[in-house]
Amino acid sequence: MAEMINNIPCVGYADLAGIVSYDQMQKWVQRGVITRVRRQSPASPAMFALPTFPEKYRIEVYKRHPDLNKSAEGRRTAAAIEKDMSAIDFFEMHEVEPGRHLDFEKQDEYANNAAILNRFRVMLEEALATRAKNSQAKKLNKTKFWAQRAADLAAIADKWPNSLPENPRRLQEKFADYQKRGYIALVSGKFLNSNASDVTEQQKSLLITLMGDGRNLDNETVRGIYNAAAQVAGWPEISVKVVETVRKKNFIDIDATRLGETTMRNKYAMQVTRTAPTAPLLYWTLDGWTVELYYKKTTKNDKKGHYVTTYTNRLTMVVVLDPCCKYPVGYAIGDHETPELIGEALRNATNHTAELFGQRYRTNQIQSDNYGRGAMKPIYEVMGEKYTPARAHNAKAKVIEPYFNYLNRRYCHLAINWAGYGITSNKEQQPNSEHLNKHRHAFPDEVGCRAQIAQIIEKERETKREAYVKAFANLPEERKLPLSDEQYLLNFGAETGHKNVLEGQGLLLTIEGEKRHYECFDTRFRNHAHVRWTVKYDPDNLDRALAINGDGSLRFMLEAKHKQPMALADRSEGDAKERARIEQFNDKFFVGIAARRGEHKKHVEELIAACPQIDISLRSMLTDSDGQHKIYKPTQTKRIERGSIRGAAVDVAFEEFPDAPASGRVIERAAIDIPVGEEDHREFY
Repeated sequence: MAEMINNIPCVGYADLAGIVSYDQMQKWVQRGVITRVRRQSPASPAMFALPTFPEKYRIEVYKRHPDLNKSAEGRRTAAAIEKDMSAIDFFEMHEVEPGRHLDFEKQDEYANNAAILNRFRVMLEEALATRAKNSQAKKLNKTKFWAQRAADLAAIADKWPNSLPENPRRLQEKFADYQKRGYIALVSGKFLNSNASDVTEQQKSLLITLMGDGRNLDNETVRGIYNAAAQVAGWPEISVKVVETVRKKNFIDIDATRLGETTMRNKYAMQVTRTAPTAPLLYWTLDGWTVELYYKKTTKNDKKGHYVTTYTNRLTMVVVLDPCCKYPVGYAIGDHETPELIGEALRNATNHTAELFGQRYRTNQIQSDNYGRGAMKPIYEVMGEKYTPARAHNAKAKVIEPYFNYLNRRYCHLAINWAGYGITSNKEQQPNSEHLNKHRHAFPDEVGCRAQIAQIIEKERETKREAYVKAFANLPEERKLPLSDEQYLLNFGAETGHKNVLEGQGLLLTIEGEKRHYECFDTRFRNHAHVRWTVKYDPDNLDRALAINGDGSLRFMLEAKHKQPMALADRSEGDAKERARIEQFNDKFFVGIAARRGEHKKHVEELIAACPQIDISLRSMLTDSDGQHKIYKPTQTKRIERGSIRGAAVDVAFEEFPDAPASGRVIERAAIDIPVGEEDHREFY
């Protein structure tokens, strides 16, 4: 019920329940303590200016409605922030150590930090430029400037979740470090030790459902309802802070029902006139279309026990359209529009660019409607350098809507199973119902209708392909954005549904009932033999795959393993090359281990040189043929002095690699007690 009126936070009686009584409110109004902004009427409740309330009551209201406690300047700053695509690419590909990437959550957090600091830099430069142009202008007070920026973070956090410090001095220091070192300054050395989330996905879903209730429940009420359900489900109770955090991070899903002014914007607001892109891959738009073609479908009627055929079934096609030449660069056909169908259309689009231009590309800008926006947003941001969703219910913003009408008129209209122009069109322009009934038996089935729709797109491509490829010459080099195999598989790869562990023969996958072996020629992959990998692959090209761990921080490209014939007579061209490649990899692998082993030996020798007693301690663990060693130790022993390594055990690993691939390993643990009088310095390697 709380709302902003003339940029003033206002509350009604319902917002103050449990904080101040109705009678007290009336007394305050009569005495002029608080200001009544709007009188009560049948159409709207009475509203009171929150800043006029006594402080302790004001604080309680802000706890229930944190959105009211935001400055107008902070909201303007949040609206002016722009996504930094270079930062997104940097944090997506940045390796905190060889082979380990930032997890997905941290990538988003650091990219938001960069976008916010970029906006602060622009504001600072504008303030300094004003002073430089006008000597009479007031000198910039940087202390006040950063105090205001720190205060703005509360308003920014809803739209741009971030980890920037709210202390003005620390925020200024973070900005200075960012200016000096760039994106790397935003990467914390402690992120690997981050705590687990306070709630599971199922618990978060319940919180989001409660906070999205039309009654606009405050955080305390949501916490109470959630904890009551948690007792039944056996979950731990949560604090209001957890509710606030979930609200901030999922505000789009929670506030989705608050969208308004749709009719006014579509009918009365000024519209933008745009020109088509001058080259391919500058701008893509996509949408789903329930194709105006009927197909027949036969199903069994369980109630009557016989089969029934219906003739008014239609399929849905998602099209990815490049307005340059109005070329359908990608498409997918399904029963209805789903995020999976959208992903399939985008996958088809990037693979088609490889057919046209020799490699996969992504677009500079991509537009979609708001369907599945939450689930599809990460893929949209990969496929497009800029993601610009159309405003909800604003069909005029999407050039693809007229394109569907064009396909309907050009190709569908002449088909025997044409369904018309939509239920809102003029009936005189629709197909005659008697005509449809007369020819319904000639309608194709679902398979035939899918082929019919695919043929429409292929005809469109054939007609416009030459002009589209020719226009590719107009695309500047800096606008060509290749999509790597790793990014392609990460976002569009299919999964087997199982996790795999590295074995001697590599990773063994079962794809469509067939067992396939994959290997990685990156020696670092062997260092993670304990990891259970999710493998993503392209169903249309099984030569390469991507192994990824649970949180996405480890990613390795895989190759389908080459199978060598047992008989020399069966060998063909390329077999010897692949075998030599494996041998070269193994040589490199063992050379690396030997080099590290040499470093370990060097460190141990330095340790023995500094503390000779350790050598005797190590050898004292060797047993005789009866398995005894303690009986040979002198009765008098001395302890290593405090300050050296007292109380510690020394692990020394001896590794031997004979010519055969198999290797042995012996690990011995040094004793703590050092026999008196033993000063032997002989090598134990």
